[in-house]
Amino acid sequence: MMLHLLIGMLSAINILSMQNPTPTTPQKQALAELKLIIANRQKFIKAHAAEYLIWTGHADVALKEFLKEEKLHGTEPKYRVVIWRILVQAEHDPERKKMWLNKMYDAYKDLNGPDRTHATEALAKLQQPVANLFPEVTSKTLVSDDRNLQTYAVWASSYGSEIRMKVNREELLHRVLTDTNAIIRRISAYVLRKEQELSTQQWDKITAAALAAHKTDELYVALLTTALVTAPAKADSKKLAQVDELLTKDVHSFTVGERTEIAQALAEKGTKIHLPLLIDLMKDKDSAGIYDPASDEGADMRAAAAYAILKINSRH
Repeated sequence: MMLHLLIGMLSAINILSMQNPTPTTPQKQALAELKLIIANRQKFIKAHAAEYLIWTGHADVALKEFLKEEKLHGTEPKYRVVIWRILVQAEHDPERKKMWLNKMYDAYKDLNGPDRTHATEALAKLQQPVANLFPEVTSKTLVSDDRNLQTYAVWASSYGSEIRMKVNREELLHRVLTDTNAIIRRISAYVLRKEQELSTQQWDKITAAALAAHKTDELYVALLTTALVTAPAKADSKKLAQVDELLTKDVHSFTVGERTEIAQALAEKGTKIHLPLLIDLMKDKDSAGIYDPASDEGADMRAAAAYAILKINSRH
């Protein structure tokens, strides 16, 4: 009797395995991880996974999930802007893209609304030329007392003018290197990583700061990832190798947030040499005492690692 039960249980397990086979390659595992996160996590973690899916050619998955999010949270300040940002990228129909983009424009133009910072950042991410489209609103935003908003406005105002882009890039680099506010330095470094077009002279400055930073410095990883991502074609290969080594040789000692930053940087500039490290991150290796794999932070880091795996494989 027991033998029959055991055989029955094993048969059931085999059937389930056939119905839900474990992904066999890192790429398939990475895609499965992103789909798991977008299906089961909430709000901003879900949104990050959605954009990673869009940027790796799986926009339909994100579109389906975020049309549902819009019905659930389309009136929720701040998060609704993130939903619209994702829908603009995921939609195939130009008219529907325009509909979501117009909602973001309305949020941006509402100087007393609750979505100002999120709308400014989101429109910058979408490279919308807000300084040309809404010059009066943009001018007021650029002198805002809210320094986070004002820094995002510097980024957003760059699009639509090569001259503004060059001037603003120099201003953002100056903030990274000299500002006394760590949050402003971190935002400015993030923007530089998004723009990725430093001159060799500018890159030398950010790299010198990164290599001179102590591991206990608050912006240690942010400076290194910015140096890695913004490296121009003629960057000093020895310095670039130093940056890479400092980021990747002791990943186990970094926080979960820092590991996420590293994975995001490797998505942009990593090679197949970095795949074992990213696979380990996706599998929560060395998480004990650092973060709970069940946490949102853990899921966010795994999503970034999965994204990097897919991006690197698409380049090689």
